[in-house]
Amino acid sequence: MYSDTPVEKAKAMLHDITLSACSAAASLAEQTQRILAHTVSAHKEGIQLGAEQRQQLQAPIQAILQNNPWCNGAGFASYSNAQAGEEVWSLEWWYQEAGAIEHAQLDRNQEIRKRLDFRVFDWFGQPANDHQAYVDGPYVDYVCNGDYTITTAHPVLVDGVFVGVAAVDMLVSTLDRLLAPLLAAINNPVVVVNADRRVVLSTAPGVRVGTLQRDGQPLERGRILQLLEVQPASAAVATQASSHTLRFDRYSALSAS
Repeated sequence: MYSDTPVEKAKAMLHDITLSACSAAASLAEQTQRILAHTVSAHKEGIQLGAEQRQQLQAPIQAILQNNPWCNGAGFASYSNAQAGEEVWSLEWWYQEAGAIEHAQLDRNQEIRKRLDFRVFDWFGQPANDHQAYVDGPYVDYVCNGDYTITTAHPVLVDGVFVGVAAVDMLVSTLDRLLAPLLAAINNPVVVVNADRRVVLSTAPGVRVGTLQRDGQPLERGRILQLLEVQPASAAVATQASSHTLRFDRYSALSAS
């Protein structure tokens, strides 16, 4: 059990946020599976969402956005080769902006559709390959928001066949805003790292986001994000951030239902 110190409070909040994101993605996947099981047939190539399916998906998607202050976007992504060999990508996606919930309609834009292949993204490709939940990021989401993003994705299976992923997004800037009051109350500089020790947030002078933290503190297994205190003598950091996707470890506590 966590104590009442600012460090432990921050660790507890960080753990609660990441666990909530994983639970939200799993719940959305389960609800999506129920909706699609009654309305469409599964194909190995995926599915194409119709107007009725999109409407049914909107309520659970919007509920996640309304009930989780960390959540910046949520939805379902799939694809289909059903139309005479032509790839048709389906994306029912909603996001929060300036306090309002907005509908993204990227797959209805023909120019974007020609360039949009979900299979190139780890948040889609990994669940498609192994039918396991996956947490991807931080990466620059150049499709939806242009910001550093953490995506938690859960596979959706119909009759045992993968048809797409239910996913939720959290911006790194949102995580920073939620944790800022607690981080400011901690005496020592701190960093938030992923399982590869890549820095996601930092209050330590000279320790930049995207670098690797090598202070030797042990990391807890199964934690997607972890908070570490940085001692002045051990603030050595190496490896600048690169432009490729920075992955978290797979969230093994969730499996496809």
